[in-house]
Amino acid sequence: MTHDVGEGLLASAAALAFPRRSGSEGDRRVIEELSARLEGLGLHVAVEDFSYELAPVERILRWSLLGGAGLVVSAGWLSHSSPIWTLAAMIVVVLCGGIVLGWSPWLEGLYRRPGTTRTANVVGRREAAEAGRRLILMAHHDSKSQSLALPARMGATLGALIGVVGVVVCAGVVLAGRGDGLSWMGVTAGVVAGTAMVALAGMSSGNDSPGGVDNAGSLAIVLELAARLRELPPDVELVVLFTGAEEDHMVGAMRWLDLHAEELEKLTADCFNFDGAGSPGRVVLITRYGIGRAFAPGLERLAVAAAREMGTPIRRIVMAPAVGIDAIPFAHRGIECLSFSSGSLGKATYAVHSAGDVAGNLDAGTMARIVDLAEAAVHRWVARSG
Repeated sequence: MTHDVGEGLLASAAALAFPRRSGSEGDRRVIEELSARLEGLGLHVAVEDFSYELAPVERILRWSLLGGAGLVVSAGWLSHSSPIWTLAAMIVVVLCGGIVLGWSPWLEGLYRRPGTTRTANVVGRREAAEAGRRLILMAHHDSKSQSLALPARMGATLGALIGVVGVVVCAGVVLAGRGDGLSWMGVTAGVVAGTAMVALAGMSSGNDSPGGVDNAGSLAIVLELAARLRELPPDVELVVLFTGAEEDHMVGAMRWLDLHAEELEKLTADCFNFDGAGSPGRVVLITRYGIGRAFAPGLERLAVAAAREMGTPIRRIVMAPAVGIDAIPFAHRGIECLSFSSGSLGKATYAVHSAGDVAGNLDAGTMARIVDLAEAAVHRWVARSG
């Protein structure tokens, strides 16, 4: 049975795995396909169009990275002769970097203006007879390619962080009077950090990725869950949300939350998000982000308990710096949103955001385990909330 479910999920994902960057023909095609599938499940479907302009934000980020690179390299060269100036410069870099890497809520204001890129969120609802609770199943439907694949991007981010720490340590050692012969350390650390930041500033995006692991597998999983969860209690409203523009700084999730802010205040909501789900390996729960911020402690406990009862191995992780997922704007509004993913370092992960992210990288068994675990977590949520 598990094998049959997994193979069905693979076939479902394969039909959705084609280049579909926001605003492209592929994006319009997947919106139509998902709308038809949700209608086939008997849900009330709405296609919520929106537009946005990313270029100004990208310019700000690019010039901030280039400016930061120059500052870090200069600080590295001066760490031995001017340690106090170096530490002051690093405080500026760390504060600015923390705002970006931590996805501070006020940054959302940069993405609210309409623009030339047009896409849509696809929403399916199963109305409740006496709605008292809302369950949201979410996955983003867009894909994109990048000139730096995900591992390279994460490596550059890590290199920048390590380099900055190295410059700070060097300056601190000099201030402590123990920096003789260590001038090379600050210079090297500054160059490493600066080079990494320049690489990140030069990164560009395209429409070459079929988005198999990121995120056709998750779309198939959410569709399967929606089909299974036909008989929920009469007070539970089911919302299936396929967001657009997640790959462009989670704009679709922000727009949906803003559009439905009033109804979200009136009715309690919890969200299960799926991103990168289906990559071969252990099931992953993304539980934290930024500096000690928890996404969904209550939902996390339910999923962990379900996994323990089912004997399903899981791994809980912190969202890596400079990586965004749709759960973040939900967390900013106090809505619990637990993200399911899977996999480990390997071919499927290395191919994300590249032309190699094909549906063939997905694993049938892993997808089936995620569906079963998420379904069990939903039933625990129903029992707890009831």
